[in-house]
Amino acid sequence: MIGGVGIGVAVEAACDQYARVGTAGGWVTDFVEYGVHTAVGIPDWVIETRSALGCGLTLHPLDMNMAGPEQGTGEWVESLAALVRAHEVSALVSDAGFWYHGSRRGTWFRPPDMNRAAARCRESAAAIAAACGVPFRVENPPLEWLPDAPSLWSFLDEASDHEGVQICLDLSHVLQFERNVHGRAPVLPRSFPWERVAEIHLAGYVRAEYAGRTVYLDQHLADIPAEEYRLLAQVVDLRGTDLPLGICLEMEPREPGAFVAAVDNIHAALGVAAA
Repeated sequence: MIGGVGIGVAVEAACDQYARVGTAGGWVTDFVEYGVHTAVGIPDWVIETRSALGCGLTLHPLDMNMAGPEQGTGEWVESLAALVRAHEVSALVSDAGFWYHGSRRGTWFRPPDMNRAAARCRESAAAIAAACGVPFRVENPPLEWLPDAPSLWSFLDEASDHEGVQICLDLSHVLQFERNVHGRAPVLPRSFPWERVAEIHLAGYVRAEYAGRTVYLDQHLADIPAEEYRLLAQVVDLRGTDLPLGICLEMEPREPGAFVAAVDNIHAALGVAAA
């Protein structure tokens, strides 16, 4: 923990290297984040990794469809709430319902209309947060194209404007969204409820050529680019660190030194923000 900032890792496969380097390079993992299918539950290796690290746990439900009006009631949310209680989960995170993993009823209109989706997203997030007793963090999704050039920041503002709802700002997704949808480098707004940003994700992406244009695609196997650390410094400068902030590394399993190097880059970015 650096001031109010904790650093965590997304455990996306059986990553026992996290436990092996828990205090390597002078840092301690403050939390792990696991993408869970509620019907399957949390596997033993995640529980064991968390125990070895002695850290917190956040969950990213993958069988969620936030277009469904039943999100805050019924068997699914009861199962999720039971997982939260049994494993002392501190928060829930989801990509605003634009990804679907499973066959639950309902779906977003395609392509998603972010201007219409924000209110439904807020209602679902608030209902789930109330049912589970922990904050729900609406994460900005990675998208290749959207009509009408919507504002990501207006969407996140409206989608998080409720008690129990926070923002998870994925900086790789920010870069992808601004370049794919608007064809520009991201510019962070000064007028924005930055205090609602409780978590930041850092991950890589790849470039692909499609129909004569460059498209930026989410890819956790790719290295986190320097521009994301620069954006991180800007976010912390706008937001401050008086309120707790989690920074999650979304990196597919790789050698332990890669995580230490990423944490060093985070430390440098926080130093830039504080200067």
